[in-house]
Amino acid sequence: MKIHIVRWLTLLSYAMLAAVVVVWVTRLQQHQQLAAFLIGTVPLLPWVRGVLHGRVKAHAGLALTALLYLTHGCVEGYTNSQPLGWLEAAAALLLIVSASLYIRWSGTAAGR
Repeated sequence: MKIHIVRWLTLLSYAMLAAVVVVWVTRLQQHQQLAAFLIGTVPLLPWVRGVLHGRVKAHAGLALTALLYLTHGCVEGYTNSQPLGWLEAAAALLLIVSASLYIRWSGTAAGR
């Protein structure tokens, strides 16, 4: 039961992080949007299929990728006092924790 909760938390935080990045990009000036959209969303794309299928390696890669978003959100939150930066950091932190718990608990369940 707990593995299903953590899996849904991972999917929810994944979607929330992607939504925060898209909202962030829409607040930029017109000539900066395409580059920021590509830089912000492309690192999240390779993990979609694996996470949807519940693969452990995809969760591990996504957790490591989310560290970049955690760093970016903290920097934006501290330097510019952006609430969107803190939201990005919170979504990335929830993603890291939930994906790590999924990895841990699915590895334990497979070992039995």
